[in-house]
Amino acid sequence: MLNVLDKLIKKINFNFDYIDLGGGMGIDYNKDDKKFNYKKYNQIIKKFLRSHKTKIIFEPGRSIIGDTAILISKIIYIKENSKKDFIIVDAAMNDFMRPALYGAKHKIIPLKKTNKITKKSYDFVGPICETTDKFLTTNKFQKLNEKDYIIICDVGAYGSSLASNYNIRPKPAEILINGSKINVIKKRQKLKDII
Repeated sequence: MLNVLDKLIKKINFNFDYIDLGGGMGIDYNKDDKKFNYKKYNQIIKKFLRSHKTKIIFEPGRSIIGDTAILISKIIYIKENSKKDFIIVDAAMNDFMRPALYGAKHKIIPLKKTNKITKKSYDFVGPICETTDKFLTTNKFQKLNEKDYIIICDVGAYGSSLASNYNIRPKPAEILINGSKINVIKKRQKLKDII
């Protein structure tokens, strides 16, 4: 993109005060892609700035915060079918909207690991009666039981900021862990706080 801009600036003989490189620096939700090479990105920008007197702005947001948070949820009910089980958790689309909003896939892991793997497919869903209140469909997952806890990964970007009180559901607590220090930065909302 900067090579194209370089040619354009030379062709029209105009220097921009600002050039916005935008975002697009996501995180690897599936843990199978290459990591974004910030060092190379930095070198390309520095090279461009040697030839042009402009200010570069960009939006790295999700790449900084996306993988810094998790959502812990308790399994409240398992609806069993012959080929697929519905794992109903106490978190819902109001707590984490990305999967319902545009089909984002976030890895889910059990809080306690065992070696028991199920042959069934699992649908992780919330308790709201909405077809979009679904977090993930997966195969070859650890056998789960009611009252087990699961972790929805990489909810740092758009987790809390998109949370709502849809269906009069209180928002979950937010806890910040820094080394051995644990701080409640937002208390669990109570119904009386909403009504």
